[in-house]
Amino acid sequence: MNSVNQIINRLYRLIMRRLETPAKSYRQRIYNNLDNLYKHIRKGDVVLVEGRTQMSRMIKLFSQSHWSHNAMYVGDELVKKGHPLREIYLKKFGPDANHLVIEAFAGKGVVASPLRKYIDHNIRITRPLGIGTVDLRVVIERVISKLGKQYDSKNIIYIALLLLPSWLIPFKKRRASECIGNCNDYQVICSGMVAEAFHSVGYPIVPDLNPVTNGKLSKKNPYGAALVMRHYSQVLPRDFDLSPNFDIIKFNIIAEKNFNYKSLLWNDEPVN
Repeated sequence: MNSVNQIINRLYRLIMRRLETPAKSYRQRIYNNLDNLYKHIRKGDVVLVEGRTQMSRMIKLFSQSHWSHNAMYVGDELVKKGHPLREIYLKKFGPDANHLVIEAFAGKGVVASPLRKYIDHNIRITRPLGIGTVDLRVVIERVISKLGKQYDSKNIIYIALLLLPSWLIPFKKRRASECIGNCNDYQVICSGMVAEAFHSVGYPIVPDLNPVTNGKLSKKNPYGAALVMRHYSQVLPRDFDLSPNFDIIKFNIIAEKNFNYKSLLWNDEPVN
C-alpha cells in the first residue's frame, strides 16, 4: 500500500511540475508602475494575476477569465518588530519584505511572496468596499494563519467540473452553499483561502440568488433579491473582479489627477 501511495505521490509531483512550467507565449498588456502600486495598494487588497504557467492557462480556459490566480496583500505584517518570522523574511526578501502577499500554489502550498514578482504580469487590484477596520484585521490575520498549508488540488478539479456543461458533469450538481474538494483545515486554493477569510466576518464575495425563493425581491436586501452566500471553496479569482462588493483600483493612472488621454503616445506620436 505504501509503495502505491509513493507512486501516486511521485506522479502527482510530476504532473504539478509540468503544470507549473511557464507557457511559451505571454502578452503583458500594460506597463505596471511599481511606485504607484506601492503608494496606492492597501493591506487586505486582493491582487488578481493573469499567470504565465500551463496551469494558469487551464484555469483561464475553464473559468473564461483572464485571472487565473489571486493573492492577498499584507504589506509589512510579517516583518513588524516582535513578529516571530521577521528575521526570516527580511533575510529572504530584503526591502521587498515590506510589500508581501500571501498566496497558494499547487506543489508549494501557502507561501509569502514579494508583490514585486508580479510587476511584469497583467494584474488587477481589488478592494473590499466598506469593510470595518476590526473585520479587515481579522481577515488579514486569518489569511496569514494559512501559511504552510497544502494546496487542495481536488478543490480546483471539482471547480473545473462544475463549470462544464451540465450533461458532462459526472456527479450531482452541487449547491452554492456546499463545500467542494477535500474540505479540511489543512488544504486550500488561492481564491478559496482569501474568500474564507472574508466569509469569516460575514463579508460575501459573490452573492447568489437563493433557489428556495427563486430570487424573489426583498426590500431588506440592497441587491434587490433573496441571496445565499456561495461557499468559499467554489470561489474563483474572477469572482473578486465580478463582485459588486469589491472596488477596482486603477493604480497605474490613479496618481494622475488630470488624466489626459490625448497625451498618450500611440506609435510614438501623441494624438492631436
